[in-house]
Amino acid sequence: MLRDHVAFYDAPFDRCSVDGETVVPQPGEFYGGWITSKVAGPFKGIPGSRG
Repeated sequence: MLRDHVAFYDAPFDRCSVDGETVVPQPGEFYGGWITSKVAGPFKGIPGSRG
């Protein structure tokens, strides 16, 4: 399913979008998630979310 696809972290970029919606990088420097209005939390990476 991943053949011919590219993945990257969005945090180093000024702006990334999915279907025209600007994504928000998942908090923290370890996780590479892309948060949009269609994704529900809670999200790891914020203070107190370890473990």
